[in-house]
Amino acid sequence: DIQIFSPHEGDSSLEHAFNFYFASNPLKRIAASFAGVKQLYRYYSHIYTILSYPALIRKEFPKAQIMIGGGAFTAFADQLIEKLPEGTIGILGEGEDAILKLLEGRSIDDERYIIKEGGRVRKGSHGSPPLLDAPAVDLPYLTSIFPQWQEYQGESIGVQSKRGCPYDCAFCLYPYIEGKRVRYRPPDMVVKDISQHYHQWGTRRFWFTDAQFITGKEAYPQCTEIMERIISEKLEIEWSGYIRTSLITPDFAKLMVRSGVGDLEVAITSGSQEVLNNLHMGFKLERLYDGCRYLAEAGFKGKVILNYSLNSPKETEETLLQSVESYKVVASILGEERVFPLMFFLGIQPNTDLEQRLLEEGYLSAGYNPLMLTPTSIRKLLYNPAPLNSFIAKACLRAWERKQGSRDPRKWTGSLSQTTDQSHAYADKNLSKGIEGNSGRDALLSLEEILRSRRPVSSPSQAADSSASSVG
Repeated sequence: DIQIFSPHEGDSSLEHAFNFYFASNPLKRIAASFAGVKQLYRYYSHIYTILSYPALIRKEFPKAQIMIGGGAFTAFADQLIEKLPEGTIGILGEGEDAILKLLEGRSIDDERYIIKEGGRVRKGSHGSPPLLDAPAVDLPYLTSIFPQWQEYQGESIGVQSKRGCPYDCAFCLYPYIEGKRVRYRPPDMVVKDISQHYHQWGTRRFWFTDAQFITGKEAYPQCTEIMERIISEKLEIEWSGYIRTSLITPDFAKLMVRSGVGDLEVAITSGSQEVLNNLHMGFKLERLYDGCRYLAEAGFKGKVILNYSLNSPKETEETLLQSVESYKVVASILGEERVFPLMFFLGIQPNTDLEQRLLEEGYLSAGYNPLMLTPTSIRKLLYNPAPLNSFIAKACLRAWERKQGSRDPRKWTGSLSQTTDQSHAYADKNLSKGIEGNSGRDALLSLEEILRSRRPVSSPSQAADSSASSVG
């Protein structure tokens, strides 16, 4: 797998980048530069190590057909195919049908693939995405052939209930990887996956790996049946996933709580409806707040991670203040001790609307390599343009220096569990770093202080004149 950058405050790479570019203390900038060089070395070493495996296979088994795929490969296929042995088949997106066709000796020309032969790269046509009507995971068989399965005991296990995302979020790769058409797995098969892990591995925490668990109103029947089956089969679990709270209804919220919903990640992105619309996010802030209210009324006891993508296109000082206000609204609904804002920045990914916009605007150069990281390219691919970047960096650095920690009396374990004796790691360990200190809250409030301090203060006479004119 490949991750070009983790542009959020739970990842030390962002702190090093902000210190390198924005710290006033030259010693901090020097220290950050050394840390950055180490991270770049690890990044390139990891990529070269991964790319050496196909070359080793080709050397040891020259007649073998190599096939590679996955989300990261799909995102960077045009760059990676040049680094792979001649004749390697790269699958873009889903690969179940392509693998079967290859094993059965059939043509894969109607599949999404990329291959380099004779020094030329060609791609297959876009076929129909596979249906998700396959049976449940055969866990006893997998356990028998996978001796490392015990390493996953106590961990959160991923379960997929659907594929595809109907939304057009400008920065997101899900529609490119999985397609916009949503395909649903039968609810009984989804719950059978959960039940097998529950009874055989003792798993109690699950993560729905869908692009969105609730993709729209059309998903209500499937999601409802999944939760009802969890309840009827008495599976005492905690589950989570990416949730659009704007789609939560009062009854749906009650079912979520009864079926064991745990902590939630909510991509609020911005507190400005204008910014959200420009990013094609496809939801209204008021509906997001309504969903949070329904959860609170249903007795939701988990934590909510609010993901903010600061300094998005069309961002202004006013829209940043609106983001601060949106955090306060959600905190007032669910309780400040339950709401953890996390500061993200848009990472520019290939094959997204955001990338196309920035190419047309000249922000990115045609033919740029998204895998080539330099101080200049990092600053571009981590979308945080001037002039707002310096204010945001100052607020984040101030928050990281304070490290006051969360007001929540319960120690954050990074677990989906609400009990204090759990010590499991959250699905994304980097996110837990940002939550342990609740630095996102401090960053937002520091940003508010910085922005409000830039506004002119009316003199008493001006205030009186304004009041008199409004009365008149």
